[in-house]
Amino acid sequence: MMVRWQLTYRHHQAVRVDSSNRRGSMALAAMMSLLVIIGGVAVALDRLWLDNAQTELEAAVEAAALRGGQFLASDDLLRLEFDIETRLELARNEAGSIADQNLIAGEPVELNAAPDGDIRFGRLVRRERTGADVFLETSDRPTSVVVRGTHSRSRNNPVAMFLNSVSGSDGADVSAMSEASIDNRVLSLRPLAGVPVPVLPIAILRDGGEDRTGESWESQIENREGADNYGFDEQTGEITKGPDGIPEIRVRSAVRRGNPEEANVHLFVVSDSATIEQLVSHVSNGWSEQDMPSQLAELRLDQEAHEFKTVNGINGPTPEAIEQLLGECRILFLYDEFIPRGRSGAGHVQITRAVAGRVLSIKELGDDSSELVIQPGVMTTRTAQLASEFSGATGSRTQKRGNEESREKLANRYIYKLQITN
Repeated sequence: MMVRWQLTYRHHQAVRVDSSNRRGSMALAAMMSLLVIIGGVAVALDRLWLDNAQTELEAAVEAAALRGGQFLASDDLLRLEFDIETRLELARNEAGSIADQNLIAGEPVELNAAPDGDIRFGRLVRRERTGADVFLETSDRPTSVVVRGTHSRSRNNPVAMFLNSVSGSDGADVSAMSEASIDNRVLSLRPLAGVPVPVLPIAILRDGGEDRTGESWESQIENREGADNYGFDEQTGEITKGPDGIPEIRVRSAVRRGNPEEANVHLFVVSDSATIEQLVSHVSNGWSEQDMPSQLAELRLDQEAHEFKTVNGINGPTPEAIEQLLGECRILFLYDEFIPRGRSGAGHVQITRAVAGRVLSIKELGDDSSELVIQPGVMTTRTAQLASEFSGATGSRTQKRGNEESREKLANRYIYKLQITN
């Protein structure tokens, strides 16, 4: 009996040891599985975190490039002399400031705004053999800006990761590049969804010939014969008294019961059915998609002329609406021929060219006419449609060269389109 009991006791003890070993092995396996799962989750989170940081940096450098590009299309282009280095330094600082307002992984995006840093200016040069546009760095009338953003260990600003403490790494490297360019080879103006064409619908006499040399855009602005009594600060938006290197033109609308052909500026409507309320809206807001008639979805600038209906002078509620725009750069138009209807200033005007400028002063006179002082300006607009967007992508080398020459003829010194080009 004693022997049998000892065997039984040993059997139960062996079962208990084996069961304990199995439970320990299972616990260890469960712990290892949990560590693998946690590690996998951490890796996945790090991947998502890094992808998000990459997207944030790309958005930041794109915004910085667009901001820098805005300073390439400035009123300085209309001055005979200006300090390009000062302009580029301002553009670099503004681009860097925009980047700093964006975040990457919760931290401000850092750009080196030094001349040899992350923000470079130049031109896009087309290679004859391949037809590709290549960025050439230069400070001679640059039209493109390239912004490179880098957050890396070499710069002591890497993107922190969840597994940093495990791997012993300081973080991950992230980089992005964006290129923005201005182009003034404008084929047409077209309203976009929610984006009106920024026009001020007035037409100014383009060339008055020998009899009206002091009243035309050609003589006063293009030939720089106009007075330079005003200035405009693009940074502050302030209109100042005194010269700033850009001449002005003084224009006057039709006089009540006078000779409307003596006026050198006319207010016109894009649609014959437009009401005075709609005209005031055009003055204040420009042309939206709803304002354009069905037969004129876009205003082509490569055509000889567009005929529009004018109203009887600049009076009523329109001078007050124009006064609210003082200093704001808008697209204006030039005309070669005005066909009066009666003696009120109403009639038809033949528009031949689009320019840009800002009203610096408006004064209502006692004969239902208004006198305006207008200074040319340089502006960018998303509503400009470029010739390069419609032609020249295919064809023989001779055809491509001809297309390029045709596009160059459309170059507008006042109106540009700013867009991401890489």
